[in-house]
Amino acid sequence: MNTLGFTIVGFGNIAKTHMIALRTMPIIKQLPVTPVLNTLVTRRPEQTLDQARQIGFVHVTSSLEEALQYDGAEAISICTPNALHAEQVRMAVQYNQAIYCEKPVTESAASTAQVLKDVPSTLTQQLAFVYRYHPAVMRIKTWLEEGIIGDVLQCRLAYLRSGYLSDARPYSWRVDNSLSGGGAITDIGVHALDLLRHWFGEMKSVDGNTETFIKSRRAGNGTDERLAVHVDDWALMNYVTEQGIQGIVEVSRIALGEDAFRVHIVGTKGSITCDLETDKKPQLHLVSGRHGATPEPESLALLPDEKATMGIFQDSHFAALHHFILRHCGDERWDNLAPTLEDGLVVERLVDQVIHASQARKQR
Repeated sequence: MNTLGFTIVGFGNIAKTHMIALRTMPIIKQLPVTPVLNTLVTRRPEQTLDQARQIGFVHVTSSLEEALQYDGAEAISICTPNALHAEQVRMAVQYNQAIYCEKPVTESAASTAQVLKDVPSTLTQQLAFVYRYHPAVMRIKTWLEEGIIGDVLQCRLAYLRSGYLSDARPYSWRVDNSLSGGGAITDIGVHALDLLRHWFGEMKSVDGNTETFIKSRRAGNGTDERLAVHVDDWALMNYVTEQGIQGIVEVSRIALGEDAFRVHIVGTKGSITCDLETDKKPQLHLVSGRHGATPEPESLALLPDEKATMGIFQDSHFAALHHFILRHCGDERWDNLAPTLEDGLVVERLVDQVIHASQARKQR
């Protein structure tokens, strides 16, 4: 049997999302190879051993280097805190592993730039900018290419989460600047900025402000100790693309009561609106009031069909990993769709511009 053995690094929610996608993929799609969960790398191998065996892992270890030397290890899925990615990517390169990495590439653009020097162009690699594989995003891309709403004038994005408003949420690596590199702008803002590049091309300028509203959190060690938070809860960015498209991006992790990922694109002939949290197909609004059937992108074939859907979030991760496997096997369809580590670097540099500009304003 022709297989592709995966090493999954991490055992958090995102890692489990990858596992679900890989386990269900042969049920839903015909594949050129069978994905195999070869090794789970976790800090607590003894505690997770039984569950890992039930999931289907052949090996469980705390050592990534050990994992990458097991028979059948061919691809790595990196699902760890951002600051750990650099070393893990380099080790994957050392053992000639195909790389699927969660976003961002690392905790800083400077670190990512150094890492990319060590990644050969011949290696299959992909960054988990999974919103490119969202069915509404695919449709928007096609509609824009077809010119259905004319020349694009403006786009507004609002990616709003709420989980970090509660004071009951303890300190974690996601609010530790040394491990995460940033808050809302680094966690979810990178998705929004990648979509803008994916739809409209490169940025001419990006500016904005970030703010930390919840300035300390419980240490979570059973005491009353509180730790200072130095990453943002909210950011507002304004941008202009090289094509002259203008707009704003708002990202928040404290937007209680308004969890959404809203898109509003305005063109000379109409507009496109949707909420990526709930909508698989965007709404089309034309000045003429009339439109026929809209084209459907062929890349929708990467997603589970309607009878096999696992929800938009899981389906998008499924499609991204599906594409990664196809690309690793030499399938060049939809090659411009795949987000790379290089795409991550471009976005991380945009994030750095916003963070530095915001800090400079606060110091005036």
